[in-house]
Order: sequence, then C-alpha cells, then structure tokens
Amino acid sequence: MPTNTTLTILFLAAVSVALAQPSSQGVNFYSIGKEIELGKQLASETQASHQAQPDARLQTIGDRLAAKTAGAYQYQFYVYPSVSPQYEPIALPGGPVFVAQSMLPADEAGTAAILAHAMAHIALRHYTREMTRRDLREIGMKASPLAGGAADGAVQLASKNYDAQLHANFEFDADRFAVKLLIDAGYDPQALVRWLESFPVPKVNLALGDLPVPNRRVQAAQQAIDAQ
Repeated sequence: MPTNTTLTILFLAAVSVALAQPSSQGVNFYSIGKEIELGKQLASETQASHQAQPDARLQTIGDRLAAKTAGAYQYQFYVYPSVSPQYEPIALPGGPVFVAQSMLPADEAGTAAILAHAMAHIALRHYTREMTRRDLREIGMKASPLAGGAADGAVQLASKNYDAQLHANFEFDADRFAVKLLIDAGYDPQALVRWLESFPVPKVNLALGDLPVPNRRVQAAQQAIDAQ
C-alpha cells in the first residue's frame, strides 16, 4: 500500500504535469478579470518601489506587438532605473511590463524581442498559473496526514524539482510564443536569439534551478524560427 509521503508526491506530480502544459489553457483558478485587477495592484506597487515611469518608445513597440495578440489584456510598459545586471523584464498578470533601463538596446528589433518575451508570459497566463500551482500544493499538503521530518523533506525536494521543470517549461513556451509574435508584427525573430545569447550561465545547481541553461533556450528559439 502506498505511504502518505508517496501519495502526496504523486499528487504534486499530477499537479505539475497539468500546469506544465504548453498552453494558456492549463489549470488556472483565476479569471481574466481577476487577473487584470491583480496586475493593476501589482503594477502600482512595482511602479512605486522601482521608481518606474511609462515609456513612449516601449509603448509604441509594444502596441505593434499587442496588435498581433488575441488576448483581452491592455499592455502597459514602464522603464525603471537600474545599473545592476538585469536579464529579464518583469511581466505582471493582465498586461503591465517593467524593463530595467540597463536592459534596453538601442535597436528596435532587440527591444521588441524583450517585450515580446514578457508579453508571452502574460498571454500564456504564467503568473496566475504559478499562483494556482501554489494553491494546489497547499491544498494537497493540508489534505495529507504527513508527519514531519524526513517525510516533509521528501515532499519539499519533490516540489522543488517540479517547480524547476515548470519554470523551465514556462520560459521555453514564452520564447516560442515570442518568436511568432515578432514574426507576425514584422520584426526579425533573430533578435530574440541574440538576446538569449547574452544571458550568462547561471551559477546554480542547474538540476534544481529556476531557469533552463541559456544555450538550450537559444537552440529551442532557433528551432521555433526555422519551423515558421
């Protein structure tokens, strides 16, 4: 008979498989309306904490990309001052995107690639799908009569592995979506490849890290471009 630990791990595995589907139709407890309201609240907080300001150049490029999306989101773009290395923009549910000034290239295609990736995360509803995953995990933990100690440690390790795979899938999905968005909007999709090539190799345990190795993302993005 399976132990409580095994049952809980199997539950977490089932949740992760459902959430890792490469589609905006994955498990999500949040309606589009609720997602938009959450994004507005988070955007207000982020704007204040990062001293971010709306940016006309980003908005123009973003509007061109947004015209090729089928979602109900109203994308808004902000720049915040930052001299420390930043490699990905902040993509909030419902449409707000925040980009560090130090990230922005001078060329329009390069900027479009950064925005397209952020917009892809939003269109695929990754923020609220991650929140749903946390809600499901909490439900599963409360429903399981696990004792502490080694059992809890086993569940935490399994959950960390599931998280890593989920986040990796989100990044690959966002890159593929961004390729299509760039092409549909008339931008060179190779700009996305060049951006990904600029990422450093993370100095973490890659088996448990949040992001896939950059060269894997480069290869996947190039494959998506070649398939168009």
